[in-house]
Amino acid sequence: MSSRARGRARRGRGRGRGRCSVAEYEMDHHETSAPSSPSTTSDREDNVGFTPEQVHVACYAGPAEPSSSTLLNPKINHRSDAIFGDQALEQLKLRHHKPLKFHERYRPYLRDAGLLGLSQICQRMPQLDKALITALVERWRPETHSFHLASGEMTVTLQDVAMLFALPIDGRPVCSSTDHDYGQMVLDCLGHDPRGQSMPGKSFLHYKWLKKHFYELPEGADDHTVQRHVLAYILSLLCGVLFPDGTGRMSLIYLPLIADLSLVGTYSWGSAALAFLYRALCSAASSHNMKNIGGSLLLLQLWSWEHSHVGRPLARSSSVVETDIPQDLPPIGFRWVGARAQSENATRCLKQYRDELNLQRADQLKWEPYMLIESSSLPPLCTKDADLWITQAPLINFPIVEMYLPERVMRQFGLRQCIPPPFRPTLQTLHRISRRGRERENWEETHHEYIQEWEARRQRIFREAEQYDLSSYDEYLQWYSGATRRYLVPSTGDDAEAGLLSPPDDSDLQYKAKSPMIRKAVDKLHGMMKKAKTAMASTADTATQALVFQFLHGFEDVLSDLGEIKESDDPEAPPFDSATGSYEHYM
Repeated sequence: MSSRARGRARRGRGRGRGRCSVAEYEMDHHETSAPSSPSTTSDREDNVGFTPEQVHVACYAGPAEPSSSTLLNPKINHRSDAIFGDQALEQLKLRHHKPLKFHERYRPYLRDAGLLGLSQICQRMPQLDKALITALVERWRPETHSFHLASGEMTVTLQDVAMLFALPIDGRPVCSSTDHDYGQMVLDCLGHDPRGQSMPGKSFLHYKWLKKHFYELPEGADDHTVQRHVLAYILSLLCGVLFPDGTGRMSLIYLPLIADLSLVGTYSWGSAALAFLYRALCSAASSHNMKNIGGSLLLLQLWSWEHSHVGRPLARSSSVVETDIPQDLPPIGFRWVGARAQSENATRCLKQYRDELNLQRADQLKWEPYMLIESSSLPPLCTKDADLWITQAPLINFPIVEMYLPERVMRQFGLRQCIPPPFRPTLQTLHRISRRGRERENWEETHHEYIQEWEARRQRIFREAEQYDLSSYDEYLQWYSGATRRYLVPSTGDDAEAGLLSPPDDSDLQYKAKSPMIRKAVDKLHGMMKKAKTAMASTADTATQALVFQFLHGFEDVLSDLGEIKESDDPEAPPFDSATGSYEHYM
């Protein structure tokens, strides 16, 4: 049975309209409401065509400037604002480390730890595409923890973490006290003393020190030596791939959690990885001056390749892992091992990626990329915790607490996507919490409230039993179009001058963006449609009305091809009214 079939069998079937329901839990004063329906007063002011009195010819939403019901927080100095202001931006520098060299004697330990799938991918790490990741950051909104794309919201979910990396979702939160002598702990656990220049802080380690002592397992190593190398290898996976920060250093706060190898698999590494990625994306998106980005960029890139055509490599790996042990089967992310990014010229590619994201249609996105994959071909961890994919419990990783909002991206789970219910954003006070100045903090006490919510994760499942249907999604898109920016187009429309620092000698390699020109054409089509409707209303001549009606539907078809959002669910015109001798129902 495929993963999608298992999910549907578990949650039930059905179709229908209406608003999404929420899991029953006490909402606090931090919650923010979306408009209750697309027919509210504020929405009618920004989205024409919703009421019966208005023209029934299918028309489309205009330029995607957010309305008064916006999801966007004007206090956030968002990176995308620089594009509208023609401010030059540098591409982000990607902070990550390749893990230490794998050895077969590590396999049973990694299997028990729930980290074998990640290790399999990292043995031939796909090349990261900094242009693609920079373009995605420009689309990330800290308010909703999602990418605001032209065709709706999408995000990296717990399902993606499980399917791509086979990381455990269920388990204890990755959170504990940081009141330790980490130098002594490294000596006790690994047998080498890093204190001195190899520790640039009380809880940080230079990666080159770990690589010097543990890069490769010596031949004929005894079991004790193997276990020390496994511990170092796991530390390199966590700090280099799942939780790399923007400084390039390795944090030792995870060492107490993995010191006992038999307990490593009891933690929710999947939710911790997502928490860390969300925080990294929020930080990078909330500043024009940010130069680095950490977090699991491998997870972000594989997610993008699975869901979107933008920047996707032409070929996937044909590598096959033959094993009789189900836990040793590789996760879905393994099909991208060895893949190389497209960005030979990163400056050119960023402009191209921005443009392609502006022009991207809903049918170019793979909302459910895993639905046809048989679960029997995957390690059990990929689907073991599927019931938690749509929990609304917070994601935790030591000082980091990030809200998880699957109700905003129900289409990614094959479920009905309606206008999202009131949601709980991650407070700015939470976003500002870090370990700076709090090196000896008991984070379990600090985040006790959120840890309790995580422990009740199965009581916080979002309740949506109805499957995806287009009509509900159309209604959602009506609201979405007026609530955010769907297009990131420089105000001047001059791609060569706006939004990116470019070397002065690469003019022959400049990518000429199509989206500014297309947005101008769309605006002109909207203007022509308004004039056509006015002309249609001002004449009683049925021949003229019929001709104008043909023009209107021609404009409609062009806008549809360009991915514009319809403002009416009525794609077919009602018949000519013989009683009145006119098309007055369209006026």
